[in-house]
Amino acid sequence: MGEDPKNKLTVIENNASVDCDTAVALGVFDGVHLGHRAVIGAAREYAVKSSACENVIAPAVCTFKTATINTKGADFLPIFGEEKKLGLLVGEGVKFVYNPDFALVRDMSAEEFVRDILKKKLRARAAVCGRDFRLGKNAACGVTELEEICKGFGITLIAAEDVRLEGEKISSARLRRLILQGDITAANRLLGVNYSVDGEIVTGNKFGRQLNFPTANQVIEPGTVCPKFGVYVSRAMIDGREIKGITNIGVKPTVGYEGTPLAETHFLGFSGDLYGRKLSVELLSFLRPEQRFTGADELKNRICRDIEEAEKFREI
Repeated sequence: MGEDPKNKLTVIENNASVDCDTAVALGVFDGVHLGHRAVIGAAREYAVKSSACENVIAPAVCTFKTATINTKGADFLPIFGEEKKLGLLVGEGVKFVYNPDFALVRDMSAEEFVRDILKKKLRARAAVCGRDFRLGKNAACGVTELEEICKGFGITLIAAEDVRLEGEKISSARLRRLILQGDITAANRLLGVNYSVDGEIVTGNKFGRQLNFPTANQVIEPGTVCPKFGVYVSRAMIDGREIKGITNIGVKPTVGYEGTPLAETHFLGFSGDLYGRKLSVELLSFLRPEQRFTGADELKNRICRDIEEAEKFREI
């Protein structure tokens, strides 16, 4: 087992196992949204109740490195990368996580998975999944079949109820669609937290500084869903202060940038040096699509209007 000191989460290596009984939440958990949290919460609740009258049972998660799952197109990209996902799991009170490459388990039958992963590696007393969860090679095993298999190994299977918002099930597909459409306000409701761009501030072309609107630039993590290109009201905690900003997600068409999409944030009323620091920039509201401007003056005027809109923004 390896201890990740940053996340304070025990990550179970492929050649290791846990040292106590667990209640295991099963799923991809690429967004750790409210639907995912219901599954994890049910595992945590089982662990707490069982620990009160028996030996200690720890809440655990069995998931997969999302980048290793075969997907096609932006409609199937993971919402967050691995570091962000593990950090969110810490906030859900998870003690152990097994997070292998999908290839290691892809060809297992459901019975092999329950025996080798849940029983032997994770010492599961209970497993929790969503009602549409499927397991085994070619996703051949549904919840009903999985319950019977788990019973044979002394594991209680719990199927968590779907979580709905505005009459529709909360799912990664729904959340992904909202992010791609730029409806970040609705996406944040499904997440239960604000969507954020996380990472180191990198050096840009300093074009914003030439306009007197310096920006903090972050690369959108490759292989994850990229929000709709455009300008968003945003905020970040910097040196203990919450600072509002405007963040442009995109490829800077006015200056002919051709690299990986960036998040460029101009923080309102802030003038410090952020290069090399890691920030979590939360997106709060979509202001407008990314645009190509005819020149610096037109762009500068548009940024001034964006700032005015951002200053008016108040969270409900």
